[in-house]
Amino acid sequence: MANADFSQNQNPNPGGFDAGSYREAAPKTETARLTPAQQKLAGLEAALPAALRTQAAALALSVVVMLAAFFGFGGAKLKAKANEAAKWYTVGVSADGGYTLSEELTTRANTAANILTTGVNTLGADNAEVLAAQDALSDFNACLEAVQNGGKKQSLTALPYYQGSTMQALYQADAALGAAIDQLYAKLQEQAADPMKMGAVQGQYGQFNSAATIIGNLTYNEKVYAYQKDTGGFPASVLKSLFGVKEVEPFA
Repeated sequence: MANADFSQNQNPNPGGFDAGSYREAAPKTETARLTPAQQKLAGLEAALPAALRTQAAALALSVVVMLAAFFGFGGAKLKAKANEAAKWYTVGVSADGGYTLSEELTTRANTAANILTTGVNTLGADNAEVLAAQDALSDFNACLEAVQNGGKKQSLTALPYYQGSTMQALYQADAALGAAIDQLYAKLQEQAADPMKMGAVQGQYGQFNSAATIIGNLTYNEKVYAYQKDTGGFPASVLKSLFGVKEVEPFA
C-alpha cells in the first residue's frame, strides 16, 4: 500500500500558536478634554479623602457647591475673608487707632521679663514669687509663640488649661502671668524704702498693666465674632473644611 501523504493537513506550528491567533492591541482612545469648570471640580475631588470619593459624597459635594454659589460663597472668597481676619492679630482693626493685640501681648512679655529680672536681683533666684513668675512667663511665651507660628507647638499639651485652642490658651496664660507679676511686684514693694517710689521697675509694671487695659478695650474680639457669624453657617462652614480655611479665634 502506498504511503498516504498528510502534508497538506499538518499543523506547521505544532504545540503553539501562529501569529494570527494573537489579538491586536486595542487602539488608544484620545483623552477626553475637560472644561475649566470640570477641571476645577476634578481637582477638588482628587483632594478629598478616599472615603469621600463615592457617588453619594460627590452628590453631597455638588449640592454644597450649588448652595454656596446661591448664597454667594466660594472657596476663594472664604480664604480671602479668613486671610483678612487673620491679619487683625498683627495689623489691628481700624477702630483701635493703631493698637494691635500682637504688639500689646509682646509688651506684656517684655515688661514681665524686666520685672522678673529686678525680682531675681532683689529677692534672689530661689524666691517663691520669682519662681512662680518665671513659670508663668515661660508658659505665656510658649503660648504666644504657638499663636504666632500657627499653633504648631506640642509643649502646649502640658499646660493645665490647654483645651486645644492656642488663642484660648494664650488668654489663660496671660491671666496667669498677670497674677504672678502682681504678686512679685507686691513682694518687691515690701523690700522697698518707699513702695510708691520703685524707680525703673515701677515704670515697667505700669506698662505691663497699661497693655492689659488696652487689650481689654480692643475691638479685635468684636470683629472676630462678626467674622465667625458671617462664615459659620451652612454651606460656608462646609466649604471652609473642604478648602482648608483656618478658623480665626477671639482672645477671650
